[in-house]
Amino acid sequence: MGVDHRWGAAQHRGKQQWRPGDLAEERIKDPAAAGAERTFVDGERQEYTQEHERVFEAVSAAQAAHDGDAVLLDDIARRADMPPNETRALLHDLTRVHRLVTELEGADTPDMGPRWETKPRL
Repeated sequence: MGVDHRWGAAQHRGKQQWRPGDLAEERIKDPAAAGAERTFVDGERQEYTQEHERVFEAVSAAQAAHDGDAVLLDDIARRADMPPNETRALLHDLTRVHRLVTELEGADTPDMGPRWETKPRL
């Protein structure tokens, strides 16, 4: 009795967003994260560092300068005096790990890219 491989692929596809041609061995990289390789796995823990604080303060200052509106990566990187790729990696941590910042996508017409804002405190 043979095994129906089509059923296994369909089952796999539905559970892990598998697409024909995907290879389990391929590594997916965030092009904005140059330098030290980062996995950007949600469960990954990044300690809160002075660089995180610098980027968080830059988000707060840029947001205040824009009357409370969310701000673009370039403005945050400029205020933090850091390269955009490093700033983006730290913003990822602040958003996904530390949950101090919110990333907004599709906030512009035309789309100018993601914007970030600090989370309101109670």
